[in-house]
Amino acid sequence: MLFESTDIAVWEAVLGQYPEALEHHVANKKDDSLLELDQWYQTTLPTLLNKRSPKPFITSKELCQLMSWKLKRGKFRPSLAKLAASNVDTDVKRISLEAFALVNSDLKAAITKMAELKGVGPATASAILCAGAPEKVPFMTDETMDSVPGLGTIVYTIPYYIKFANKVIEKATQLRHMGSTTVHSPHLVEKALWTDYMLDKYSIERKVKPFISRSQLESDSRITKEDKKNKTPTVKSESKSAGNKRKAGTGEETPSTVKQTKEDAAADSSAKKIKTIDSTSSKTSTRFTRSRA
Repeated sequence: MLFESTDIAVWEAVLGQYPEALEHHVANKKDDSLLELDQWYQTTLPTLLNKRSPKPFITSKELCQLMSWKLKRGKFRPSLAKLAASNVDTDVKRISLEAFALVNSDLKAAITKMAELKGVGPATASAILCAGAPEKVPFMTDETMDSVPGLGTIVYTIPYYIKFANKVIEKATQLRHMGSTTVHSPHLVEKALWTDYMLDKYSIERKVKPFISRSQLESDSRITKEDKKNKTPTVKSESKSAGNKRKAGTGEETPSTVKQTKEDAAADSSAKKIKTIDSTSSKTSTRFTRSRA
């Protein structure tokens, strides 16, 4: 599983296959407009937001275009597009401006603020913030969340997003400290995870294969479970005496050797007492004989 890998070469190779994975995804969706929309989201929108720095914001038109990209790339939900289009431009600018201002200090508060817009939940909010602050915010998708272990059942809530984001941010920090100059931000980690998922989904040949793929991992896990289920339990028949004998050559005191030592000591003590009594009796007898003589 890619997320558990610490091999920079693997991460960079997977991310490098993003265009190829996207093309297969577009072919599967049968919607070529996704290619243009993805280029807009990955390149054009971040440039626009950067130009508006230090007070970035998005417009209602940009929100609708971003929503179109998100829905075509993932699961299509027409109702969300309609809700997003119902937002007033002044509200979109104001709320997005306030949300971007919170990114550096409080990601949860930033997501919560952005989600005040109609049709904008944690996932869309993360997509907007990610476009303007890729070094701070990963985009929330089914594919990326499924690729991060330990998250549990996927739910589109803010607490769940924060749990996901923290793990991705931690991984990005790890790769950056290891020297990666390609996969060094939460957005790029999330993008690589999405690519990895698609490489498996569409059976695309990988350029680097030093780790176990998701499909192989699931297969191995299934086989292991079946083996455990069918395995006949074995009964340990080794006796205590056998265990004591095995330990005897190690110099360790075993229960049997301790018992034997105590018995030997008791026997020696009894022998000494008998000897003493015999000796005393002998001396008494000698004195008695001499006195009679």
